[in-house]
Amino acid sequence: MTPLRQAMIDECRLRGLAKRTEETYLYAVEQLSRHYHQRPDTITEEQLERYFRYLTLEKQLARSTIHVQLNGICFFFKTVLHKEITITKPLSRRPVKAPVILKPTEVQLVISLCPDIKHRFMLMTYYGTGLRLMELIHTKVTDIDGQRSTLKVVAGKGNKDRYVVLSPAVLNLLREYWLLYRPRDYLFYSGRGMDIPMSNSCITKQFKLAVRAAGVPSGCSIHSLRHAYATHQLIAGMPLYELQNQLGHTDIKTTQRYLHWLPEMGSGARDLLAGWVVS
Repeated sequence: MTPLRQAMIDECRLRGLAKRTEETYLYAVEQLSRHYHQRPDTITEEQLERYFRYLTLEKQLARSTIHVQLNGICFFFKTVLHKEITITKPLSRRPVKAPVILKPTEVQLVISLCPDIKHRFMLMTYYGTGLRLMELIHTKVTDIDGQRSTLKVVAGKGNKDRYVVLSPAVLNLLREYWLLYRPRDYLFYSGRGMDIPMSNSCITKQFKLAVRAAGVPSGCSIHSLRHAYATHQLIAGMPLYELQNQLGHTDIKTTQRYLHWLPEMGSGARDLLAGWVVS
């Protein structure tokens, strides 16, 4: 390990950044270094300007992806090199598209067509709890409290812990899963060992196979199950503040966006054309 990489790891841990954030920041600096084939501490601001133009115009990365890259690189320059940098070139603003919102019947069909029963258990838990995928992947058996019907999310987004409520059906599902697979450490463990969590790519691949078999709308990703959880809970009457906690949103405005994707909910609009006759 190079001294620069170790220094960046130390700075991340001094600030209590989540492991996932640390890995993302390291990857951003690594990609920058590979792009120019030189040490990151020798790269100039002019090169940084060109690099982000390249990511925007040639690679056409999503704005959110570019911002993650920018955050990681700025963190490296500020905390490791003690340099302030300014990227003046505007980043592309892509239209914000509403996600694919699966109907309950579509969710059930997709999960039922997942070829492996262990993966079906995992997808059902994902949909039934609304966790982020990485939160579910890193859930351990000891995080589940059957008496309180809760699951502890350890070091979720923003490196924050929280508790989410487990419905009776999800709790029974997890008990059934435990009887079949007897996990000891990670709840959904890898085929390489119980002390290794299942990989993101493994469960995502299984989900894609099930989506293809179900023939649901294009643009559906595994994250669509989290969107489905949120929208279906709102329709069922879950209060917004409760949904905010379940999803782990810091700002309730993030949770409120689901209301924009459910125009049929609580619409008080008058039917202005009622009773009209077209002559």
